[in-house]
Amino acid sequence: MMKNHKIIISGPPGSGKTSIINALKNKGYLVQNELHPGKINKESDKLELSNYLFSKRIKQYHDKTIIKSNKHNIKLTYEHPLIFFDRSIIDVIAYLNMWKIKFPIKMNTAIKKYNYNKNIFYTPCWKKIYKTTPHRPENYENSIKIDIFLRNAYIEFNYNIIEVPKLDVNKRVDFIINNL
Repeated sequence: MMKNHKIIISGPPGSGKTSIINALKNKGYLVQNELHPGKINKESDKLELSNYLFSKRIKQYHDKTIIKSNKHNIKLTYEHPLIFFDRSIIDVIAYLNMWKIKFPIKMNTAIKKYNYNKNIFYTPCWKKIYKTTPHRPENYENSIKIDIFLRNAYIEFNYNIIEVPKLDVNKRVDFIINNL
């Protein structure tokens, strides 16, 4: 088993991350859920998601997210030996890069402080399961673009990407557990 037990599960929208996280939770594993887009609207003065995504307030929102996540992450680390994270701060950096917004230097500090395991489990784009929803407005083509930025960000921060095979959710969970 991996020495560092803070495990990131990342990937573009609609690639099955949340289904995997929910399955891990149902098996009794501790998970840190992704911040839901519904919460993004509340944090950004209830702007519509589409307006929010392209507003300059995104940087302020992510600064708040880092502070909240950092406090919660430190607490989780001391209380539990194995934690699965639905995305990480590196995902935030990838999105900021995609939107051509310079990320604050304190994000580098937060990444070092989080000390995630250097092997991340990555769910690739998968057209067969992709669906747009009110909380996932991106179309599949945009998901492919996000995929590129996510992969580049993890590589830039020296993470090893372990691609999760396109299988049913239980087999994907087994793959992750067997590769810890």
